[in-house]
Amino acid sequence: MDLFEVFSISAAGLSVEQARLAAAASNLANARTSRTADGRVYQPLSVVVRSQAAAARSDSGRFDPLMAADAAALPRPVVASVEPSLAPPRLVYDPGHPDADPRGFVSLPGVDPLGTMLELMSVSRAYEANLRAFDLTRSLIQRTLDIGRNS
Repeated sequence: MDLFEVFSISAAGLSVEQARLAAAASNLANARTSRTADGRVYQPLSVVVRSQAAAARSDSGRFDPLMAADAAALPRPVVASVEPSLAPPRLVYDPGHPDADPRGFVSLPGVDPLGTMLELMSVSRAYEANLRAFDLTRSLIQRTLDIGRNS
């Protein structure tokens, strides 16, 4: 197994978590936005993640880790797209707001602040895990080089 491929896998995971972080931050920042520049209600964003095709496949077409000779054959997560979610807007009673309708209700984005904060905690943990794997691999390579130098 090529240890340098682990860097690629960890980097792919870090990239996915960065996209999830950006989407969650945008959702929280716009949770009280009554309208965007084009006059519509902000649509919360969601990140669609897919697995990059792996080289090692079994006869059934499914990934078989026992057939993978090295880390290059392992699948990697990639951001397929960042799409607006279909969450309906929330109606909040605020008759003094400039965007209030005749009944006094304002349409705000369907952002769930609690759910978004939990998403941010999940992103933080996943980012830390990928960073730790990256760092451990670097440490293993450094130790291997030190052993080779001392012999």
